[in-house]
Amino acid sequence: MVNIIPAIMPKTKGELMEKLEKVWGSVSRVQLDVVDGVFAKTVTIGPEILGEINTIVRFDAHLMVEKPELWLEKCMNGGVERVIGQVEMMDDVNLFIADGQAMGMEVGLAFDLETNLERLAEVVTDLDCVLLMSVPAGAQGQKFDVRVLKKIQEVRRLSKTLPIVVDGGIDESNIKQCLAAEWAEEMAEDELNRTFSGMEFVVGSHLFAPVDTLKALEQLRHLSPPTPS
Repeated sequence: MVNIIPAIMPKTKGELMEKLEKVWGSVSRVQLDVVDGVFAKTVTIGPEILGEINTIVRFDAHLMVEKPELWLEKCMNGGVERVIGQVEMMDDVNLFIADGQAMGMEVGLAFDLETNLERLAEVVTDLDCVLLMSVPAGAQGQKFDVRVLKKIQEVRRLSKTLPIVVDGGIDESNIKQCLAAEWAEEMAEDELNRTFSGMEFVVGSHLFAPVDTLKALEQLRHLSPPTPS
């Protein structure tokens, strides 16, 4: 079964709760997209709001903000389990990783669609995941860009085990493309080492736009084509 993480980019607590209720009890992890109006024009609520929500869901925070390292304490206070920051906005990548992990959170780096992976090689063994944007970061509802497929292969050349999170424009078809890209790198060492465990897919508008969110979730998990309405 494919690992699907619902993504919510809420401007208000009410919007967050409305979308959370649609996946309540059906997922174990949800990603809160945090945008500060600097990285992108959108402005969302901050990760500290999660501390007010009584749920067993584990939260990721994707920080599309200026100086993500300054948002780590807010994430910790909100009970975030895994914090992922846009590498383009960081002054000190190593400090972001070290401080986040010292606060008890898993830490990942996010690379925007146009950003190369040069800064990944030096810290790849220190990370808990890497997030690859398959659309320009900062807005939902965009079309998947196939350029991310080469980045998936590049990450797998650097590490066979680091979890890869793909975010943006995700549907059943391009999930298969991403898995094929990862498996192509694995085959060189072990042709039978083909699982879904090494990749996660963050889904926003494709998941919440349908009337039946749970049906859309199951279609993504099992790579089933949408049924005609």
